[in-house]
Amino acid sequence: MSEPTFTGWVRRRTTSVRVKVADAVAKTLITTAGISTILAVVGMCVFLVAVAVPLFLPGSVTPRSGAPALLDPDGDPPIHIALDEHETIGFAVFADGEAMVFDAASGRELERRRLFGDDTPTAMSFAPTGGDAIFGFADGTLRYGSLGFEPEFVEPSQIEPEYRSLTVGESRSRGEGIVQRTPTGSFRTQRFVAKLSDPVRISNASIHAVDLSMLSSGPILAAVDAERVFHVKAVTIIRNLMTRKETIRATGGSMELPAEIAGGRLPDHCLLEGRADSAILVWDSGRALRLDTRDRVEPKVAERFGLLDADGATITSIGFMIGKTTLLVGDSDGRLQTWFRIRPSDETDAAKLVDGSRLVLAHRLPGDSGVAVTSLASSSRTRMIAAGFADGSSRLYYVTNDRLLSECPPQDGQRGAISAIALSPKDDGLLTASRDGLFRWGIDVPHPQTTLGSIFGKVWYEGYEKPEHVWQSSSGTDEFEPKFGLVPLIFGSIKATFSAMLFGTPLAILAAIYTSEYLHPKTRARIKPAIEIMASLPSVVLGFLAALVFAPLVERAVPAILSAFIAVPFAVLVGAHLWQFVPTARATRLAAWRVPLAMLFAIAGVAAGFAAGPWLERLLFGGDIMGWLAWKPTSAGAQDSPFESPVGGWVLLLLPVASIAAWWIVSLAMGGHRRDAIARLGRGAAATAQAAKFLGGTGICLGITFGVAWALSAMGFDPRGGVVDTYVQRNALIVGFLMGFAVIPIIYTIAEDALSSVPEHLRSASLGLGATPWQTALRIVVPTAMSGIFSAVMVGLGRAVGETMIVLMAAGNTPIMQWNVFNGFRTLSANIAVELPEAVQHSTEYRMLFLAGLSLFVLTFLVNTMAEAVRQRFRKRAVAL
Repeated sequence: MSEPTFTGWVRRRTTSVRVKVADAVAKTLITTAGISTILAVVGMCVFLVAVAVPLFLPGSVTPRSGAPALLDPDGDPPIHIALDEHETIGFAVFADGEAMVFDAASGRELERRRLFGDDTPTAMSFAPTGGDAIFGFADGTLRYGSLGFEPEFVEPSQIEPEYRSLTVGESRSRGEGIVQRTPTGSFRTQRFVAKLSDPVRISNASIHAVDLSMLSSGPILAAVDAERVFHVKAVTIIRNLMTRKETIRATGGSMELPAEIAGGRLPDHCLLEGRADSAILVWDSGRALRLDTRDRVEPKVAERFGLLDADGATITSIGFMIGKTTLLVGDSDGRLQTWFRIRPSDETDAAKLVDGSRLVLAHRLPGDSGVAVTSLASSSRTRMIAAGFADGSSRLYYVTNDRLLSECPPQDGQRGAISAIALSPKDDGLLTASRDGLFRWGIDVPHPQTTLGSIFGKVWYEGYEKPEHVWQSSSGTDEFEPKFGLVPLIFGSIKATFSAMLFGTPLAILAAIYTSEYLHPKTRARIKPAIEIMASLPSVVLGFLAALVFAPLVERAVPAILSAFIAVPFAVLVGAHLWQFVPTARATRLAAWRVPLAMLFAIAGVAAGFAAGPWLERLLFGGDIMGWLAWKPTSAGAQDSPFESPVGGWVLLLLPVASIAAWWIVSLAMGGHRRDAIARLGRGAAATAQAAKFLGGTGICLGITFGVAWALSAMGFDPRGGVVDTYVQRNALIVGFLMGFAVIPIIYTIAEDALSSVPEHLRSASLGLGATPWQTALRIVVPTAMSGIFSAVMVGLGRAVGETMIVLMAAGNTPIMQWNVFNGFRTLSANIAVELPEAVQHSTEYRMLFLAGLSLFVLTFLVNTMAEAVRQRFRKRAVAL
């Protein structure tokens, strides 16, 4: 409808259909977009959680069907058993040197053979991986080699007709071996193979305990004979090129064991570490003797220690894990411990040790049963172990995180003690042996190494001096132990963000204040878009420049750059005080030249810093800042080293703090009526007073800096090893500068918009009361716009946290936890970018990378939530104005 008005014009009082349709469409689109955004974020979070959750799910161990093999009930049970990779065939070795081959699915015996004819071994040892074995005999000889399975692939046309009906994965015995149909349609046969060397004589007495390590140069043999003599031999195979005959030569030495050890009894176990540089002799009472075998001609005692800490307990099972570095010890009370060698980081402590290392108790595995541990087995690919007990039960552990994976109660018909236990090569099967037969279990523990404690807590890894936070997902050897600690990556993200914000935030906010409060509107209209264009520069370009241009340049001029950080602000302040001496009338006419003059003084500060760099290096760092940073008290030799004094480092660290302290002292001393008295002086006198105040503050600053630096140095404190340390070309200093450059535009734009939105009447009121433009900006405009400024900082923080390419290319990409500004780091985002393309889908590493993404998501969510709470508080205060 329409109504006449006093002007005579008729105005419609109803909204047109076109406006209503446009309003409805806009409302629908906006609502849909908002809901879609929320759903997208929630969906992404749900996806990350879904991929990461399996890392923490418990595994399962289930009995496998099939009758146990009927072992000789009147004879001794086997002392070693093994399965092939496909769990189709296995073998068992008995104390008399007999080997039995069996069908793993049914337990049916396929073959029995004596490995050494009528000879019976007096000692034997089996490597935790690879099938390597060594046997000792009463005549003082040793025979070593490998026990395993030899596969052969047969085409369907060449296989007997009765096997052609096998389905994919199905297996059946074939003579003394097993045949199985593969997914490709061919047939795989497996048979037991024993490849043993000719006898190697090392003693004239019976061999009591023996072990070997296979090195790239050949096998190393270790043994203890019945006369208490320890032997270590390196075996070389010499081949005659004419006759093709091979001759085995064993070279090395021996030593007589101390008679006072264990009352003169022979050691029950001889264990040779994987690198063959150390041998451990163990008595069942818990006494142990470690020998240094680096010099195989003259081995010597390295250390003596006890493996058990419980009275009355005895060692009932012992062996190495993969790599033969970590020693597993099971006792009669059901306890399991692991030991490995460490090398003390303190060179003084290491020098006191025979070979610079010592064996330490690293892990006590949970689940003390009170029943003796009778057998142990190590995985051939991970740190998983299996333990068999005297009551027929068995357990699975993951050693690194002290995790009990599963307990396996005895199966039906399984009553006696487990004499031997084995894990399948793929860690998906478990085999136990006792007098009652052989029993199988299926294992499904896809991620045994991941727990909340191992991901976010310190873990004691093999060979490390103490528990640490470590990320190292891959290596070049099978013995490598993956380390999935996210704390170094989270630390790297925090360090990168802190470095970037420390550099970029002050510059961006000060630039925003200057643009908003001091620049002419026409000039601001040109400057602001120019700064915003900086945000369009790709981060990969910045990373490229940081890695290939800035990093080498900075490395060649570190003292000059550090001097410039001091000289530039000092030069600008000097220029500001000199400007105060310009008469008022002339200063008004030259006002347009203030910024160019300030830039000129900044350039002069840069030049002064580079000129003073070598002098500063000689004064504070002994003429070589790189050598000073890398100097260590134990490696310097003479106490009068030019790098010994830590004063230079303290000066660099204390100067910013001392500047603030000096400003506070001068403000207290020159405040109140003194400040008012200076204000009443003429321009020239006031400028002189302000200059004297500035010079006095500079003197106080330098006095505090050098005084505290010398005091800390005299008390023995050294900043090296903390915020400053060895210089690495790609470091936090480079990342802070370039990533700060990347976050400046976004912080500047939002902060400038917030400052410009402050009502003009607040500025006018402040200026009308006699405040200067700087006082107005600092005490009126900035507090009013604080919510917007804080939002700008938080948006910049989010930009810095998620940055990938700059830190990937300029941070060195090393996951270490050091606050050293001259060292690198690795962030969560960079780690995902580096490793995800090569991670096997659904593997532990793959899921850990998604957990890293979820951690980054949660980290930014928490920071943004807290930031929003703070911003709302600032906003409420601003509204009150």
